Amino acid sequence: IDLFICSYNPAATLQTEKELAMKYLGHRDNDEKREITAIPMVPESQSQKKHIIFVLDQSASMACDWAGVVAAYNHFIDWLCQKQRYSDLVSVVQFGTFADVTVKKQPILGIPSDLKFGCDHHTIFLPAAQSACILAKSTPPSHTPSIIFMSDGEVGDDDAKQAANRFSNFNTTLQDRLENELELNVIAFGSMACHTQLKHIANSSQNGRFHMSTDTAELSNLFVQIADAGFHVADLLEAEIGKRISDAVSDKLALEYIK
Repeated sequence: IDLFICSYNPAATLQTEKELAMKYLGHRDNDEKREITAIPMVPESQSQKKHIIFVLDQSASMACDWAGVVAAYNHFIDWLCQKQRYSDLVSVVQFGTFADVTVKKQPILGIPSDLKFGCDHHTIFLPAAQSACILAKSTPPSHTPSIIFMSDGEVGDDDAKQAANRFSNFNTTLQDRLENELELNVIAFGSMACHTQLKHIANSSQNGRFHMSTDTAELSNLFVQIADAGFHVADLLEAEIGKRISDAVSDKLALEYIK
């Protein structure tokens, strides 16, 4: 019997894998001395620890939906915990006319579950973009920044352009430092959000993505889709099993040829 152990965080499960491997190898029924195959469920390219920065619109028009936004945020955090992403950091910027950093580089298990609604009457993108970029710039060398920018509003064209330029400038800095494009997900929430302005912000990075969400239930699913990008568990498992079958067939054919 082939035994697989699948891990979303190989560093955290290494000791368990070693103990299981020893017990399995020494088991009295393991006559063929088969070994456990460890399968990291996260590709190496996706295993980099992240500093996730939420930038959430808390203007007056979000008042009725704010509880759902917080629930979506907590759903996102729960997903990270399920995938053992305990080394990730989270920051939150809440904005309207001004931007307020309410969570700053907190580990997953230490972040608050409640985000108080600031009830700012207007929406301005630039202060939020500036705060997000400052937080992203302070990301530890062990992590990479990932920004999720959500708004239900429309601002002046100059403000939208300045916000996009702020993200673009930071993206250039990030390219010079890490040779990576900024991971930037921009969400137009509800029916009143200006798609043109938010798309312009998303285009600040080659790694920028524009999304639409009609309500908080869809927002919750969207947050998880963003978090889940790159985690193709079924494909990884299928590929590993296929490899084992292929190797077994090759070995069998080689033995038959030798005979």
